[in-house]
Amino acid sequence: MSQPADTARALGFGTVVAGVRLPFCVMNASGSAASAEEVRALRRSRTGAIVLKSATVHPFVHPGFRSLHNPGFDKLLPLVRDLVRDGDRPVVASVAAASTDEVGFLAKAFADAGATIIEANLADPWIERTLAPLDDADVLRDVATRLAAAGRPCWVKLPAHVPMPYGTLSGILAAAGVRAVVAHNDFQGFEKLLLEAAPPLDVVVAGGIRSGFDVVSAMRKGACAVQVGSALRAGGPGVFARLEREMRKVAALA
Repeated sequence: MSQPADTARALGFGTVVAGVRLPFCVMNASGSAASAEEVRALRRSRTGAIVLKSATVHPFVHPGFRSLHNPGFDKLLPLVRDLVRDGDRPVVASVAAASTDEVGFLAKAFADAGATIIEANLADPWIERTLAPLDDADVLRDVATRLAAAGRPCWVKLPAHVPMPYGTLSGILAAAGVRAVVAHNDFQGFEKLLLEAAPPLDVVVAGGIRSGFDVVSAMRKGACAVQVGSALRAGGPGVFARLEREMRKVAALA
């Protein structure tokens, strides 16, 4: 596994996650740019990657799980192709599946469309109620194997509470070819993962990132990159340039 903070400094706040070079170590979190217009606006920002809203096989409108509402994967494939053709940033397709077969189907569909990285969203409550891969090592192994079989760099997004021991989780993911995880930015989700998980998983943190100091702090603890959601919704695409300016100020004080 790379040394995250050193990598970011050497590349001028760029980084490498799951073998993919990002021009900036901050990106949006899945769901923070919901519409096609919001996603396209990220092309004019300093984001290190463009992360799409999590997609399901069919349009998802369940009233009890509003965070996962989406038009279905097939409506997002043209957007992926446009972003890949016109942009210079990695495109991350996020998939939410109710079965391991769906994981493989969605991952391949987005890989074929040109997505740079495939994210399996294991954090949404609907996933925890249906697929529940973090409750069963065999299910997680099947998810990870099918995700990696798409032939693209991939990572999984973890919920704030992970019932499976991190050592078990990291071993299953790494053995299947999953290169990174997105973890919640607190002790239970991030720091405990770093303490208990075996390399070579890269760690991206999400949650509570509001300033350049927060970014630098996460990177110094061992994160390879961070994701922002609330800060992007509050400040718009210009938040990435602000975070970079603040990071430079923090670095100058070090």
